[in-house]
Amino acid sequence: MTVTLSESLHRLIHSYKSEIKGAINNSDMALHVGHIRALKCVQRIPNCHAQSISQKMGLDKSQVTRMVKELHSKGHIEKRPNPDNHRSQQLVLTKSGKHILNTMVTLDEATSEKMARGLTEQQINDFKHYAEIITSNLCE
Repeated sequence: MTVTLSESLHRLIHSYKSEIKGAINNSDMALHVGHIRALKCVQRIPNCHAQSISQKMGLDKSQVTRMVKELHSKGHIEKRPNPDNHRSQQLVLTKSGKHILNTMVTLDEATSEKMARGLTEQQINDFKHYAEIITSNLCE
């Protein structure tokens, strides 16, 4: 039986997500992957606000609003007045949020090392190249 491209991608995504979720659970962070992705958005997007996260993550505004509320209530982000738009609030990482992302860097590195076992640097670079092409094709 031949495995299709879509089946290979599905299995890879499922395996990766399971590994990351397990690493997060073992680290006692008590956050969902979506919350961590939102924290990464706050870190990476200049003058980040909920709409920025919604666009970047492809989620509707209500989902992002709930995540932001939860992250704020846990003390991982702060809300500040947005100097460019007084109707929205700028989101900023707190010390706690930065600590979570630093922990995630370590978990991501360990997961990447595990995924790359037995692969050469060229094979890893080829995979990344092909993954970017596939992603670009699907985003057209």
